[in-house]
Amino acid sequence: MAQKIILDTDIGDDIDDAYALALVLASPELDLLGVTTVFGNTKARAQQALTILKIAGREDIPVAAGCGAVMSPRTDYEFSAWRRCLEDVKPRQHGSCLPAEDLPALCRLHGVDFLIETIMSGDGDIIPVTIGAMTNLAMAIVKEPRIVAKIPRIVSMAGAFRMNRREWNIRCDPVAAAIVCASGASMTLVGLDVTLKCRFGEGDLKRLYSSDKPVAKNLSKATEAWIGGSGRKLPVLHDPLAVETLLRPDIVKTEGGRAAVELSGSETYAFTVFTPAPREKAGWHNVCTEVKSHEAIALWLDRVLGKPGTASVEPPS
Repeated sequence: MAQKIILDTDIGDDIDDAYALALVLASPELDLLGVTTVFGNTKARAQQALTILKIAGREDIPVAAGCGAVMSPRTDYEFSAWRRCLEDVKPRQHGSCLPAEDLPALCRLHGVDFLIETIMSGDGDIIPVTIGAMTNLAMAIVKEPRIVAKIPRIVSMAGAFRMNRREWNIRCDPVAAAIVCASGASMTLVGLDVTLKCRFGEGDLKRLYSSDKPVAKNLSKATEAWIGGSGRKLPVLHDPLAVETLLRPDIVKTEGGRAAVELSGSETYAFTVFTPAPREKAGWHNVCTEVKSHEAIALWLDRVLGKPGTASVEPPS
Protein backbone atom coordinates (compact mmCIF):
# COMPACT_ATOMS: atom_id res chain seq x y z
CA MET A 1 0.00 0.00 0.00
CA ALA A 2 1.30 3.44 -0.90
CA GLN A 3 2.51 5.66 1.94
CA LYS A 4 0.22 8.65 2.47
CA ILE A 5 2.01 11.99 2.65
CA ILE A 6 1.37 15.73 2.65
CA LEU A 7 4.09 17.87 1.06
CA ASP A 8 4.67 21.19 2.84
CA THR A 9 6.84 23.40 0.65
CA ASP A 10 8.26 26.86 -0.07
CA ILE A 11 8.34 26.03 -3.78
CA GLY A 12 9.47 28.82 -6.07
CA ASP A 13 12.80 30.02 -4.71
CA ASP A 14 15.36 27.21 -4.82
CA ILE A 15 14.62 24.71 -7.59
CA ASP A 16 14.78 21.63 -5.37
CA ASP A 17 11.18 22.00 -4.12
CA ALA A 18 9.84 21.60 -7.66
CA TYR A 19 12.16 18.64 -8.14
CA ALA A 20 10.82 17.07 -4.94
CA LEU A 21 7.20 17.46 -6.04
CA ALA A 22 8.03 15.92 -9.42
CA LEU A 23 9.70 12.98 -7.68
CA VAL A 24 6.66 12.39 -5.46
CA LEU A 25 4.39 12.37 -8.51
CA ALA A 26 6.68 9.88 -10.26
CA SER A 27 6.72 7.47 -7.31
CA PRO A 28 3.83 4.98 -6.99
CA GLU A 29 5.02 4.14 -3.47
CA LEU A 30 3.69 7.53 -2.35
CA ASP A 31 0.08 8.71 -2.13
CA LEU A 32 0.15 12.52 -2.16
CA LEU A 33 -2.93 13.71 -0.28
CA GLY A 34 -2.18 17.39 -0.75
CA VAL A 35 0.37 20.17 -0.99
CA THR A 36 0.61 23.08 1.44
CA THR A 37 2.72 26.15 0.76
CA VAL A 38 4.64 28.20 3.30
CA PHE A 39 6.70 31.39 3.73
CA GLY A 40 6.22 34.63 1.85
CA ASN A 41 3.77 34.75 -1.02
CA THR A 42 2.15 31.38 -0.45
CA LYS A 43 -0.53 31.88 -3.10
CA ALA A 44 2.11 32.49 -5.76
CA ARG A 45 3.97 29.41 -4.55
CA ALA A 46 0.73 27.46 -4.80
CA GLN A 47 0.41 28.49 -8.44
CA GLN A 48 3.67 26.71 -9.27
CA ALA A 49 2.57 23.58 -7.40
CA LEU A 50 -0.78 23.63 -9.24
CA THR A 51 1.07 24.03 -12.54
CA ILE A 52 3.22 20.95 -11.98
CA LEU A 53 0.23 18.95 -10.82
CA LYS A 54 -1.80 19.93 -13.87
CA ILE A 55 1.00 19.11 -16.29
CA ALA A 56 1.38 15.74 -14.54
CA GLY A 57 -2.35 15.07 -14.91
CA ARG A 58 -2.93 15.23 -11.14
CA GLU A 59 -5.40 18.09 -10.83
CA ASP A 60 -7.22 15.98 -8.24
CA ILE A 61 -4.56 16.75 -5.62
CA PRO A 62 -5.52 19.78 -3.50
CA VAL A 63 -3.12 22.66 -2.91
CA ALA A 64 -3.65 24.87 0.15
CA ALA A 65 -1.83 28.17 0.69
CA GLY A 66 -0.49 28.38 4.22
CA CYS A 67 1.37 30.82 6.46
CA GLY A 68 3.23 33.61 4.73
CA ALA A 69 4.62 35.19 7.88
CA VAL A 70 6.56 33.42 10.61
CA MET A 71 6.24 32.63 14.31
CA SER A 72 9.71 33.83 15.25
CA PRO A 73 9.99 37.29 16.84
CA ARG A 74 13.62 37.26 15.78
CA THR A 75 14.68 36.04 12.36
CA ASP A 76 18.03 35.64 10.70
CA TYR A 77 17.60 36.33 7.02
CA GLU A 78 18.11 39.43 4.95
CA PHE A 79 14.46 40.18 4.24
CA SER A 80 11.15 40.14 6.05
CA ALA A 81 8.54 37.49 5.35
CA TRP A 82 5.92 40.06 6.29
CA ARG A 83 7.19 42.48 3.62
CA ARG A 84 7.31 39.72 1.03
CA CYS A 85 3.63 39.01 1.69
CA LEU A 86 2.47 42.60 1.77
CA GLU A 87 4.34 43.60 -1.37
CA ASP A 88 3.15 40.53 -3.26
CA VAL A 89 6.67 39.54 -4.25
CA LYS A 90 6.62 36.58 -6.64
CA PRO A 91 9.11 33.71 -6.32
CA ARG A 92 11.82 33.72 -8.98
CA GLN A 93 10.36 30.67 -10.76
CA HIS A 94 6.93 32.24 -11.16
CA GLY A 95 7.46 32.60 -14.90
CA SER A 96 7.24 28.82 -15.26
CA CYS A 97 3.64 28.83 -13.99
CA LEU A 98 0.59 28.39 -16.17
CA PRO A 99 -1.88 31.29 -16.09
CA ALA A 100 -4.01 31.25 -12.96
CA GLU A 101 -7.20 31.02 -15.01
CA ASP A 102 -5.99 27.72 -16.51
CA LEU A 103 -5.40 26.12 -13.12
CA PRO A 104 -7.71 24.50 -10.57
CA ALA A 105 -8.81 26.66 -7.68
CA LEU A 106 -6.87 26.64 -4.45
CA CYS A 107 -8.22 24.49 -1.64
CA ARG A 108 -10.75 26.42 0.42
CA LEU A 109 -8.82 25.59 3.60
CA HIS A 110 -5.82 27.45 4.90
CA GLY A 111 -2.71 25.27 4.81
CA VAL A 112 -2.67 24.90 8.60
CA ASP A 113 -6.30 23.76 8.67
CA PHE A 114 -5.69 21.41 5.73
CA LEU A 115 -2.91 19.72 7.73
CA ILE A 116 -5.11 19.43 10.81
CA GLU A 117 -8.25 18.18 9.06
CA THR A 118 -6.43 15.71 6.82
CA ILE A 119 -4.21 14.22 9.50
CA MET A 120 -6.91 14.10 12.17
CA SER A 121 -9.30 12.32 9.80
CA GLY A 122 -6.66 9.74 8.89
CA ASP A 123 -5.71 6.49 10.56
CA GLY A 124 -2.42 7.65 11.99
CA ASP A 125 -0.67 6.82 8.73
CA ILE A 126 -0.10 10.23 7.11
CA ILE A 127 3.46 11.56 7.05
CA PRO A 128 4.00 15.32 6.74
CA VAL A 129 7.05 15.99 4.58
CA THR A 130 8.35 19.50 5.27
CA ILE A 131 10.75 20.98 2.73
CA GLY A 132 10.44 24.63 3.74
CA ALA A 133 10.04 26.58 6.96
CA MET A 134 8.07 24.53 9.50
CA THR A 135 5.55 27.31 10.21
CA ASN A 136 2.47 25.49 8.90
CA LEU A 137 3.15 22.31 10.85
CA ALA A 138 4.11 24.16 14.03
CA MET A 139 0.92 26.23 13.84
CA ALA A 140 -1.09 23.04 13.31
CA ILE A 141 0.50 21.52 16.42
CA VAL A 142 -0.22 24.66 18.47
CA LYS A 143 -3.80 24.91 17.23
CA GLU A 144 -4.58 21.20 17.56
CA PRO A 145 -2.07 19.43 19.85
CA ARG A 146 -3.82 16.09 19.35
CA ILE A 147 -2.41 16.02 15.85
CA VAL A 148 0.94 14.80 17.19
CA ALA A 149 -0.54 11.46 18.26
CA LYS A 150 -1.87 10.96 14.71
CA ILE A 151 1.49 11.52 13.00
CA PRO A 152 3.57 8.33 12.56
CA ARG A 153 6.63 10.49 11.84
CA ILE A 154 7.70 13.69 10.17
CA VAL A 155 10.24 13.79 7.35
CA SER A 156 12.06 17.11 7.00
CA MET A 157 14.82 18.65 4.93
CA ALA A 158 16.12 20.80 7.75
CA GLY A 159 19.19 21.57 9.79
CA ALA A 160 22.95 21.45 9.41
CA PHE A 161 24.13 19.06 12.06
CA ARG A 162 27.79 18.76 11.12
CA MET A 163 28.33 22.27 9.78
CA ASN A 164 28.90 25.51 11.63
CA ARG A 165 26.06 27.38 9.96
CA ARG A 166 22.31 28.03 9.93
CA GLU A 167 20.30 26.03 7.43
CA TRP A 168 17.73 27.97 5.40
CA ASN A 169 14.54 26.11 6.34
CA ILE A 170 15.41 26.50 10.02
CA ARG A 171 16.61 30.11 9.90
CA CYS A 172 13.42 31.28 8.15
CA ASP A 173 11.41 30.36 11.26
CA PRO A 174 13.52 28.96 14.11
CA VAL A 175 10.68 29.05 16.65
CA ALA A 176 8.46 26.93 14.41
CA ALA A 177 11.25 24.39 13.90
CA ALA A 178 11.86 24.27 17.66
CA ILE A 179 8.16 23.60 18.29
CA VAL A 180 8.09 20.73 15.82
CA CYS A 181 11.31 19.19 17.14
CA ALA A 182 10.02 19.40 20.73
CA SER A 183 6.52 18.12 19.90
CA GLY A 184 7.23 14.47 20.69
CA ALA A 185 6.64 13.34 17.13
CA SER A 186 9.18 11.01 15.56
CA MET A 187 11.25 12.73 12.89
CA THR A 188 13.66 11.95 10.10
CA LEU A 189 15.85 15.00 9.53
CA VAL A 190 17.87 15.32 6.33
CA GLY A 191 20.39 18.08 6.88
CA LEU A 192 22.34 20.38 4.61
CA ASP A 193 25.60 18.66 5.48
CA VAL A 194 24.25 15.52 3.73
CA THR A 195 22.18 17.02 0.91
CA LEU A 196 25.10 19.09 -0.40
CA LYS A 197 26.65 15.81 -1.54
CA CYS A 198 23.82 15.40 -4.07
CA ARG A 199 24.76 18.07 -6.59
CA PHE A 200 23.93 17.61 -10.28
CA GLY A 201 26.74 17.33 -12.75
CA GLU A 202 26.64 19.07 -16.12
CA GLY A 203 25.53 15.82 -17.75
CA ASP A 204 22.63 15.45 -15.34
CA LEU A 205 21.39 18.93 -16.14
CA LYS A 206 21.69 18.27 -19.87
CA ARG A 207 19.67 15.10 -19.42
CA LEU A 208 16.89 17.11 -17.80
CA TYR A 209 16.97 19.73 -20.54
CA SER A 210 16.84 17.09 -23.28
CA SER A 211 13.85 15.21 -21.83
CA ASP A 212 10.62 15.40 -23.82
CA LYS A 213 8.42 14.65 -20.79
CA PRO A 214 5.95 17.49 -20.11
CA VAL A 215 6.88 17.78 -16.42
CA ALA A 216 10.58 17.78 -17.30
CA LYS A 217 10.03 20.59 -19.80
CA ASN A 218 8.36 22.67 -17.11
CA LEU A 219 11.15 21.85 -14.66
CA SER A 220 13.67 22.91 -17.28
CA LYS A 221 11.96 26.28 -17.62
CA ALA A 222 11.86 26.70 -13.85
CA THR A 223 15.51 25.65 -13.59
CA GLU A 224 16.58 28.27 -16.12
CA ALA A 225 14.70 30.91 -14.11
CA TRP A 226 16.37 29.71 -10.92
CA ILE A 227 19.84 29.77 -12.45
CA GLY A 228 19.25 33.23 -13.85
CA GLY A 229 17.91 34.55 -10.57
CA SER A 230 20.29 32.86 -8.15
CA GLY A 231 23.55 32.89 -10.08
CA ARG A 232 24.08 29.22 -9.25
CA LYS A 233 24.94 26.80 -12.00
CA LEU A 234 23.99 23.31 -10.86
CA PRO A 235 20.99 22.18 -8.81
CA VAL A 236 21.40 20.30 -5.55
CA LEU A 237 18.83 17.70 -4.56
CA HIS A 238 18.25 18.98 -1.02
CA ASP A 239 14.49 18.42 -0.84
CA PRO A 240 14.30 15.40 -3.16
CA LEU A 241 16.65 13.55 -0.82
CA ALA A 242 14.11 13.91 1.99
CA VAL A 243 11.53 12.30 -0.30
CA GLU A 244 13.98 9.58 -1.27
CA THR A 245 14.31 8.46 2.35
CA LEU A 246 10.70 7.29 2.01
CA LEU A 247 11.41 5.45 -1.23
CA ARG A 248 14.82 4.02 -0.39
CA PRO A 249 15.60 4.17 3.34
CA ASP A 250 18.95 2.52 2.63
CA ILE A 251 20.06 5.47 0.48
CA VAL A 252 21.07 7.25 3.71
CA LYS A 253 22.58 6.29 7.03
CA THR A 254 21.01 7.75 10.14
CA GLU A 255 21.88 8.23 13.78
CA GLY A 256 19.30 8.20 16.54
CA GLY A 257 18.98 10.82 19.25
CA ARG A 258 17.41 14.20 19.89
CA ALA A 259 17.53 17.25 17.62
CA ALA A 260 16.85 20.78 18.83
CA VAL A 261 17.02 24.37 17.60
CA GLU A 262 19.05 27.00 19.43
CA LEU A 263 16.92 30.05 20.23
CA SER A 264 18.95 31.97 22.80
CA GLY A 265 22.55 32.32 21.68
CA SER A 266 23.60 35.56 20.01
CA GLU A 267 26.05 33.76 17.72
CA THR A 268 24.30 30.41 17.46
CA TYR A 269 20.66 31.47 17.06
CA ALA A 270 18.86 29.11 14.63
CA PHE A 271 21.68 26.56 14.72
CA THR A 272 20.58 22.94 14.99
CA VAL A 273 22.09 20.71 17.64
CA PHE A 274 21.93 16.94 17.95
CA THR A 275 22.46 14.73 20.96
CA PRO A 276 23.06 11.11 19.93
CA ALA A 277 21.54 8.27 21.90
CA PRO A 278 21.77 4.48 21.63
CA ARG A 279 19.60 3.19 18.82
CA GLU A 280 17.24 1.39 21.19
CA LYS A 281 16.78 4.64 23.16
CA ALA A 282 16.74 7.04 20.25
CA GLY A 283 13.18 8.12 20.85
CA TRP A 284 12.12 10.94 18.60
CA HIS A 285 14.70 11.72 15.95
CA ASN A 286 16.82 10.07 13.30
CA VAL A 287 19.34 12.43 11.71
CA CYS A 288 20.93 11.53 8.38
CA THR A 289 24.70 11.25 8.49
CA GLU A 290 25.67 9.79 5.09
CA VAL A 291 24.16 9.42 1.62
CA LYS A 292 24.81 7.26 -1.43
CA SER A 293 24.96 10.36 -3.59
CA HIS A 294 25.37 8.67 -6.98
CA GLU A 295 22.35 6.49 -6.29
CA ALA A 296 20.32 9.42 -4.98
CA ILE A 297 20.86 11.43 -8.17
CA ALA A 298 20.27 8.42 -10.40
CA LEU A 299 17.02 7.67 -8.57
CA TRP A 300 15.69 11.16 -9.24
CA LEU A 301 16.77 11.14 -12.88
CA ASP A 302 15.29 7.73 -13.59
CA ARG A 303 12.01 8.40 -11.80
CA VAL A 304 11.32 11.88 -13.14
CA LEU A 305 12.81 11.55 -16.62
CA GLY A 306 11.95 7.90 -17.13
CA LYS A 307 15.18 6.96 -18.88
CA PRO A 308 18.09 4.83 -17.72
CA GLY A 309 21.34 6.68 -17.28
CA THR A 310 24.38 7.22 -15.17
CA ALA A 311 24.38 10.19 -12.81
CA SER A 312 27.52 12.15 -12.22
CA VAL A 313 28.35 13.88 -8.96
CA GLU A 314 30.43 16.99 -8.47
CA PRO A 315 31.74 17.95 -5.05
CA PRO A 316 29.92 20.85 -3.41
CA SER A 317 31.55 24.23 -3.82
